[in-house]
Amino acid sequence: MDLDQRAAERAFRKWGKAATYDNGSGAGPIDCKVIFEQEVDEFEEEERLRVARIELSLLVSEVGTYSSGAVVTLGGVAYTVRKRLADDGVVWRVLVDG
Repeated sequence: MDLDQRAAERAFRKWGKAATYDNGSGAGPIDCKVIFEQEVDEFEEEERLRVARIELSLLVSEVGTYSSGAVVTLGGVAYTVRKRLADDGVVWRVLVDG
């Protein structure tokens, strides 16, 4: 296990929330930890528009390969994975519909 992996696992133990990840393969949900972030995109043209978005970070070692359309359940709310935003091989961050 390298330093990046250990640091990520410590961060998820401290800030991660219990969740499940179901990639739709039929194997069933996987217990995991998720870091929840709510961001706001701002667009300015003629008028100002603020769009809320939800991003989730997951440990690759817990959930395995990325799957668009997977469902992450956190606090009783199901979030559908829409797009992968980042993947460093240890953690991936995804944009979800909630």
